[in-house]
Amino acid sequence: MEFIDRLKLFIKSKGLGQTKFEERVGFSRGYISKVKTSIGADKLSNIVEAFPDLNLDWLITGKGKMTSTPVQPAAVEQTTDTLEENSVKYKNKYLEMLEENRVLRLEIEKLRKGTGTRADNPF
Repeated sequence: MEFIDRLKLFIKSKGLGQTKFEERVGFSRGYISKVKTSIGADKLSNIVEAFPDLNLDWLITGKGKMTSTPVQPAAVEQTTDTLEENSVKYKNKYLEMLEENRVLRLEIEKLRKGTGTRADNPF
């Protein structure tokens, strides 16, 4: 099966006619009928943008399944929320550690003054 045959099979699987498909992806009317072997990257990009579930590897090579499971927007949103929450947690932990570091430096300075140790000599 050639590229154009796979493209037509995909169009049929979506329950669309070639004209309706061409409209959805921004092709001129009759474009699909004129394709002999393959199409350019810009046209492929239009197809994938309109049909993100289409497995581009299948369309080009015939390998794999016709469609793949696209990343669900809800899953992306949830991942983004989790990343933001973790970012806030790590930032707060970092600020806590900076404060603890400041307090420890002050404590070290007090101990040095109490023992007569010079500030530039840690031992």
